[in-house]
Amino acid sequence: MSSQIHLRSERARVEGSPEAINRFLYSRGMTDGLPVVPPTEDRVRAFVEFTRRGPNDVMASVPPAYGAATVEKIAVNAVMAGCEREYMPVLLAAVRAMAEPEFNLNGVQCTTNPVGPMLIINGPIRRDLALNCASGLMGPGRQANATIGRAIRLVLLNVGGAAPGSVDKATQGYPGKYTLCFGENEEENPWEPLHVERGFKQDDSVATVVGAQGTTNMAEGSPDAKDVIQTIEHAMVDIGCNNFGLGMGEPCILLSPTHAFLLRRLFPTKNDLKKYLWEKVRAPVEWFSERRKERAGFSERVIGGMVPMIPRWEDYMIVVGGGPGDHSTFLPTFGDTMSVTRRIES
Repeated sequence: MSSQIHLRSERARVEGSPEAINRFLYSRGMTDGLPVVPPTEDRVRAFVEFTRRGPNDVMASVPPAYGAATVEKIAVNAVMAGCEREYMPVLLAAVRAMAEPEFNLNGVQCTTNPVGPMLIINGPIRRDLALNCASGLMGPGRQANATIGRAIRLVLLNVGGAAPGSVDKATQGYPGKYTLCFGENEEENPWEPLHVERGFKQDDSVATVVGAQGTTNMAEGSPDAKDVIQTIEHAMVDIGCNNFGLGMGEPCILLSPTHAFLLRRLFPTKNDLKKYLWEKVRAPVEWFSERRKERAGFSERVIGGMVPMIPRWEDYMIVVGGGPGDHSTFLPTFGDTMSVTRRIES
């Protein structure tokens, strides 16, 4: 059947070794700097066929070049990233989600901020694809996590045109711009998982894209929940992050199961924890530069001489992931983007 799929992408014949193919693609600015899998016609057809969609079906228009992210184009980049074809439904959902206006992909692509898409996967597909949801979930070692996130980056580069330096103006960037994809550890989550919180069914497979700008480790080995929340609230007070700077966005707290179960004693629901963080994660107004204070709306944010990180408690994002241990992670986000969640379908 795959031979009946007509592909429209430009062809190039490169003679020689895999190294020669990689040098050719690199010279055309089509890679992230790491070696890629050559996107041969047979490989791309197999990926397209797995989706049960036509190769020319457009999933999104990807800024700033506003290239058409067709199923074929996504498949090409998935092959290059080292994906298995079974990952394609996740990629289609993620690309669609990033194109929603509230995600502000054009801003994410072009800003000087070190922001890149973070992909959180929920539901049964986590197990089907062997996504890492436990120890080391944001690190190396698992094909699905590494290559799905990398494929997203290649789509943003090759379809969206976000070449580093000329278009992507990130002053320094951060390693998550290569790849950042993981599954939520639903099995060790004392609250409802992210997708259920957002209105989906427990057995729905769902992708959430987040404009993450970095990671801060929050280590606390005390068995007292009050010590844990105190460490977390203090670790999050970072006026250099865009959430504090712009007073917008959805700061993400990725709690280890160890910390999550301790905090469940103090906070029966996620909303209880979010409200607490909104009250506590604040910085004195004198910590902000005059330039920051001159921003529109800054004065309205000041409450009793203190500035909350974001204007609404609802905008905190609580996710549980990782394995056993005394470490959680704060992931501030690009202050001019909101996360988007979409069901994964073939």
